[in-house]
Formats: sequence, C-alpha cells, structure tokens
Amino acid sequence: MTAASDLRLPAPLAERLAGSRLTANRVGHSGASVYRVDRDGETGASAYLKIAPASPQDEGLEAEARALDWLQGRFPAPRRLFFETFEGRDHLLMTEIAGRDGSDEELLARPETLVRLYAESLKALHALDIRDCPLDQRLEIKLQAAGRRVRGGLADEALQAEGAERTAEDIYAQLLREQPAGEDLVFAHGDYCLPNIVLADGRLSGMIDLGRAGVADRYQDIALAIRSLRYNFGTDVYRELFAAAYGLPELDPEKVDYYILLDELF
Repeated sequence: MTAASDLRLPAPLAERLAGSRLTANRVGHSGASVYRVDRDGETGASAYLKIAPASPQDEGLEAEARALDWLQGRFPAPRRLFFETFEGRDHLLMTEIAGRDGSDEELLARPETLVRLYAESLKALHALDIRDCPLDQRLEIKLQAAGRRVRGGLADEALQAEGAERTAEDIYAQLLREQPAGEDLVFAHGDYCLPNIVLADGRLSGMIDLGRAGVADRYQDIALAIRSLRYNFGTDVYRELFAAAYGLPELDPEKVDYYILLDELF
C-alpha cells in the first residue's frame, strides 16, 4: 500500500487524492505504473491512477485519455477523471470497471465460455461507427511509430523484454516488405489481450488499457487476441472457436502473423 502523499503528483491531483491509499496493480505489461485508488476525493469511489513518462514517440497516456473520451456513450470503458503532464510524466486518473479481467483463473477454467465472450466483445467494439473518430492507428501511422522506436532504441528494449533473438531493424525491414495490400478499418483496441477486458455476471463490463486504440485494420486486434489465447491456454486449440464466435468464416494467417510481428516493436 502507498499513500497518495508518498508520490510526487500534480497539485490538483494530490489535493484530490489526499488521504487515499494506493495499491500497485501488477497485471499486464503496459509500461506504466498503475495504482488502484481506494477512494477518489471527488467521486468517493474507487479509481485507477496510471503514471508513465510522457513521450511523443509512444502511444502514451494522453492518447489513452483521448480514447476514453471518445468512447464515452459509445462503448463500456473507464471514464477519464483527470489528466495532466507533470515533470515529464503523464498522470491519468480514471474510474474503475467492476469485474474480473479475462486472465482471472476462474474465468480461464471455463475456456469455451471465455473465448466466446472475448470474441463477441471484440465484434461489438469493431461495430462502432468510425466516421467521426479522430484516433488514427492505421498501418501507415503504426509503421511510422515503429520506425521511430527502432531508431530511438525503444524497440530493442521491447524485444529484449520478450527474449526475441531477431534485431528490431530486421523485423522492421520485414514489416515494410510484407505490408498487407489493404486494410479493413474498424475501431480497434490496439492491444486486445485477455487482461484488457473486464467481465462480470457473464458479460463484458468494459475494456481497459486503450493507449493504442483508434482506427485500424481489424486484424490488429484479432491477431493479438489469438496470441493472447495461445499465451494464456498454452495451445492454439481455441483460435477457430474465437474466429467463429467473432463471425469470421476463416482466419487470414498471413495477417495474423503480420500484426503479431508488428507488435514485437511495441
């Protein structure tokens, strides 16, 4: 447990969280420090605080704050309560989504039910009208961001964390050579893995960790969903069930591999 007063926070946020207790949340791999706040000073309810270095080269918490704002009234997601960049770090306070994330052991114990919910939730997200969406995560934008990360050495750090043997430059060159011919654009989560969905009473409560969200090819999410199923269950046996529940007659294996490879640089 940490007291809010133990952290160096922007003055308005420090005042808001005065007297609150913070518990570090270690689920997921967002790269941000995440804390569960026992009591938000304005709402009186539990909340979540994310703190991460501000960087124009990454999606960052500012992008997540914009995604949360756009999704309000459109799709279940946390509500932004506070955002400010302070001393080179972004601070995002948001409401709590009640329920258990998709990597919860009790949910994993019922794999077919979980996989169907996982796929149906993604299908609902992808059905959003994107005509007025200002969040652009199309492949051209993603490749530009990947190139910046490669040149800045950030992709090397990501690969080392994953234990990859290939170099970032090699992966980036392959991605440029093998770009898919077209994009089937939807509103994509951007990091659609099981810990980033929250379920309660047999249905979706909301999606979290939306820093990479925006208009993108649907396989940006489908590919990472399949990777997450493989990671959490130790097998690919559920990929066809996922595809069927999502509504795909068949998976495009080349796009699955491409978008998984692209994510290696992030």
